[in-house]
Amino acid sequence: MISLLEEMSKQDPGRLCVPMPADGWTGDLHQRHHHVELLVDAGHAEWADDEHEVARITNAGYDFLNAVTNPETGDKVKAKFVKLFNGGVPYIRAAQSVIEIVTKGMVG
Repeated sequence: MISLLEEMSKQDPGRLCVPMPADGWTGDLHQRHHHVELLVDAGHAEWADDEHEVARITNAGYDFLNAVTNPETGDKVKAKFVKLFNGGVPYIRAAQSVIEIVTKGMVG
């Protein structure tokens, strides 16, 4: 999901085409589309079209992406996020936790 945010952030104007899979919702396209749906649920992306095939990164998405990719602290922050997420903390709560850590300058 982080890589999808990175991909969106590199596109002008922060949009990513994620067409609906035509294969009965199996395989890599299904997973990619589903992960974008989860990013939308978390507020890190939003649908930019009525068909839900183009997503746009949001300000919250940029905040999270900046937290986990900061050259000085990103590795520690990303490791903390992964530990929380893999430990069962929902994506949005894990993401918010690491943003708060960065905001409060508590990376260490």
